[in-house]
Amino acid sequence: MEVHRRSTAHRPYPPARKNALLLSCMDLRLIDDLVHFMEGDNLTNRYDQLVFAGAALGVMQPKHQSWRDVFFQHLDIAVELHGVQDVYIMEHRNCGAYVHFLGEQFDFDDTPLGQAAEEVEHRKHAFVLRDAIYAHCEERKRILGDDKLYNITVRSFLMDIRGSVRLLDLDGENYDF
Repeated sequence: MEVHRRSTAHRPYPPARKNALLLSCMDLRLIDDLVHFMEGDNLTNRYDQLVFAGAALGVMQPKHQSWRDVFFQHLDIAVELHGVQDVYIMEHRNCGAYVHFLGEQFDFDDTPLGQAAEEVEHRKHAFVLRDAIYAHCEERKRILGDDKLYNITVRSFLMDIRGSVRLLDLDGENYDF
């Protein structure tokens, strides 16, 4: 069941504390849905957006190593200039970048089995990036000697091509909204 994307009634996580950084894919089918989703978290005009083909996979894939450097450089600037404390990783179904970077076996079908396998793959890559963000933030805290500046929360989501979103949780539980 989909909950209206602008509704905050069924968000199973606390709201973003200040400004946020949204990482999304370049898929043009989802641009309006991303805006509506961020409005639902009361983040209108309170988020920076970075776009990489494949979202988390795009940042972490080895083919274009500079993409990872750019992401973390931008994260640093967003934290320092905009007080970002929340990072949203928005993965999406039917992502052509997964096929491009990983091969044809990552072109998942719409069967329940295909959707489940696709979600596992997106969760895996989102969590690799999440862990890298946390490690980066710990390193920045150590270097700067400021425990508050890089106090970041990372949330990972999976959007379908109609704009419905699932929160990808650590224990494999999912929340639709």
